[in-house]
Amino acid sequence: MERDLSTRWINPAVINEEIWPGAKGYPWANTGARLWTREGLLRRTGKNNLVATWTTGGFSEPADGNFTMIATSDDNGKSWSDAGRFQHPHHGLFTTELFSPAEGEIHAFLETYRFGEWMTGHRSYRVISVDHGKTWSTPNSIPGGVDNVWVNRGITLASGRWVLPVSWPEHCGAEWGYPSNGRSVQECLIGNRHGRHLELPAGSDSNLVYQAGCEWAHRNHRYCCGVLISDDHGQSFRRCGYLKSGEQGHLIEPRVVELGDGQIIMLLRSMDENWLWRSESTDGGDKWSPAVRSDIPNPSAKVNILKAADGRIFLIHNPTGGECDGGKFAMNARNPLSLWVSNDGMKSWSVKVDLVKDSAPYASLNYPDGYIDEANGLIDLVWEDTFSVYRMQIPMSLR
Repeated sequence: MERDLSTRWINPAVINEEIWPGAKGYPWANTGARLWTREGLLRRTGKNNLVATWTTGGFSEPADGNFTMIATSDDNGKSWSDAGRFQHPHHGLFTTELFSPAEGEIHAFLETYRFGEWMTGHRSYRVISVDHGKTWSTPNSIPGGVDNVWVNRGITLASGRWVLPVSWPEHCGAEWGYPSNGRSVQECLIGNRHGRHLELPAGSDSNLVYQAGCEWAHRNHRYCCGVLISDDHGQSFRRCGYLKSGEQGHLIEPRVVELGDGQIIMLLRSMDENWLWRSESTDGGDKWSPAVRSDIPNPSAKVNILKAADGRIFLIHNPTGGECDGGKFAMNARNPLSLWVSNDGMKSWSVKVDLVKDSAPYASLNYPDGYIDEANGLIDLVWEDTFSVYRMQIPMSLR
């Protein structure tokens, strides 16, 4: 399936190449299914070793058919090898973080869920590779009793502590169970009281179930953020922080960065308005200040924040939202994808430059994720446009 990308502009200072699905197109394109991809991840695990993942499968996400594809490279990304999948036999699956604390070592965090629940009943797992992503351990629970968190990009503090930001859903509404497709197996009862429960027409199609599940999840849950902390190289974790934006506000997909003075800054995606939120910790992540709205516009999209050895902070994100459209929520405005740079601990941004722009209506330039390649002076990341995964190399000196 050939796509028209004539509306797209790529900054000439960057190197951008498609790594999935490539020139041959989707291997299942003739089926009409799985013609989407989401949330690529990229990590360096050795001098020439890279690991990349992205999620696809099913008709969209979150659905029971979702799985994650794995690719490895031993030549700095000149070529990629198919390294298999993370795929659950019954549930949908997303890979949300590749944490690489040592050469060759990767801790992949997986989330599984059922279609219709909109990730409100997800389970958390970890798998470990010690050979640059070529083989993996069996998925096990995150040690420490942490079971329903969405793990995001972690960092290792100067002290050696691991800090991995997380979000999770809390049920707080009147409807206990997610919508049923047809008659429920049994009534919803709380003592002698009949609980509210939505029954869809029997045989409802996936789009109706998907929409009803999303609406049920957002009516009846709040999404909160915090961090997982490990002081023993991942043998155990504990959850700290409880950040939320109101009784039923939704904060998800937090990102963290450690400043030179040891302070940790967290930026959080809001699902209710067009700004990033912010929290701070001065004790290594144990306690966090209440989340407040920042002055960084955001169209409810995940961002990537990285710190260079010289202290510069690099924010790769969609700087749209804010008061656009009269202040209305603008989740479809993930365009352009831009780089902001701070030289003063995120007090100000001295560089603001676009990386990718697209003039097509509702173009989505999504979910940048990667690392800083100090040896070559590059920010190395992957991003996607819902259909393809791209690798982009950005000079750290870009202005």
